[in-house]
Amino acid sequence: MGRTRAGARENDARDDDDDDDDNSRELKMTTTKIMYDGTVVFHVYDTLEAPTPIFKGFLEGALHVVEVARAHPNFVSSHFHYALRDAEQRIDSKEGNSCFNYVLFDDVRAEDVWDAFEDLGDSIEMGHLNQTEHALACREIATYAPSNTDTRSSLAQTYVKRQEIVSSGKEAPVFGFDESNVVMFIGVKMTNAPSVDAWMDTLGITNAEAIVGSGSFQDASLFEVATCSKRDETEHRFTHIARVSLGPCASDVSKVQAAEDTIRKACEIVDASALVAPYACVYNIGKTGTPPGALPAVREMAKKKKEAESQGYASAAT
Repeated sequence: MGRTRAGARENDARDDDDDDDDNSRELKMTTTKIMYDGTVVFHVYDTLEAPTPIFKGFLEGALHVVEVARAHPNFVSSHFHYALRDAEQRIDSKEGNSCFNYVLFDDVRAEDVWDAFEDLGDSIEMGHLNQTEHALACREIATYAPSNTDTRSSLAQTYVKRQEIVSSGKEAPVFGFDESNVVMFIGVKMTNAPSVDAWMDTLGITNAEAIVGSGSFQDASLFEVATCSKRDETEHRFTHIARVSLGPCASDVSKVQAAEDTIRKACEIVDASALVAPYACVYNIGKTGTPPGALPAVREMAKKKKEAESQGYASAAT
């Protein structure tokens, strides 16, 4: 199967004038098909102090923000990630960047999302009191999906699947317990934007793919940061974010570490303060279903049930 890379910048919606040439129209059509053409809000938590007095703990505040986000008609889905190993302990000990989240919104530009959803910005302020956090509205500008025949990005596929679920009246699964799929978060602040032809090499993703192997590696996407929920912020934590799915290789600790190291080494050339860390997606939150605030308790109960069933099967087999 041939491998395909695709990259393009979103054209501004106002550039649809009659004098656009055919190439511009063709580029926009291609971009819409390949990339997710809505807004992706990445939420990064540098500190996890309790947002008192409104909320007792970090997760309570963070998941309240997700609840507000999914109340909006443009909300597609939210994908909350925990650090790959010992996540609960790291969150409880308030270790910075031990989780992150991203939310998909449809039919709204990244430049307009905070004006369109003013109460979302208000909920972020309340849900993350006493913390250093960054809610960054982004646009997807490049993707690499070697195993996908139509070359659509992972987020573009997610949008299509969510629309199919909604139209069928079914509920999307909130989470599974196969958290072996490793998602590498890359956040960099760059003076010059990475080339859409060379970003995989610039950020060390090409070498990471070679480390985990083509049989495991799934996809990668590059995002350009447009705006932040903090209206007075002129310089954002990152200028670009990459989401890289290394595939189901979490059990191979040395392989994941090697991939992380090679990405970090490449990123530190362009940004000494780059954030590079492995995660697992633990909550896939749709428009309906379990309230986000209840998910940690539900997940814990389900995990215990699964462990009990596994022990029962093991006992029966001996």
